[in-house]
Amino acid sequence: MIYGIGVDLQHIGQIGEAIEKHGSAFLVKIFTEEEVAYCQRYPRTHQHLAARWAAKEAFFKALGAGIGQGFLFREVETRNHASGQPYIVLHGNALAHCDRLGLQTHVSLSHSGEYAMAQVLVTIGEQSERSS
Repeated sequence: MIYGIGVDLQHIGQIGEAIEKHGSAFLVKIFTEEEVAYCQRYPRTHQHLAARWAAKEAFFKALGAGIGQGFLFREVETRNHASGQPYIVLHGNALAHCDRLGLQTHVSLSHSGEYAMAQVLVTIGEQSERSS
C-alpha cells in the first residue's frame, strides 16, 4: 500500500555553489561519508551529490515531513547495489519513525544536463534495507 510519493528536481550548479561557499561543512551537514565517497569516484561529482540531495528532499515530501519535524538530511542516505540500482538507508529519527509506522522506501534517480532528480515511493509493509 502506498503511504506517499515525493519528487524533487535539483539544479546541479547549486550544489557546486554550496560546496564552493561552505566547503566541507556543507558536505558533512547534508551527506554521509559513504555518499560523499561514492560521488567523488566520478568526474561529475556534483551531479551525483545533487541526485542524492534530491532523494533526501523527495523522501521528506513522500513522508509529509521534513527537517523542521526532527529529521536531519544525513538520516536519509542513498546507496547503490552492485547493479547500480539506488536504495535508501535510514538512520536516527527517520529510521525510528519509519519503523514505528512500518514504512519502506523505494527510490529512482536521474540526471541530465544541468539537473538531477529523484522520486521516492514510501510504502507500508515490504522489507527494504535498514540501518541503525
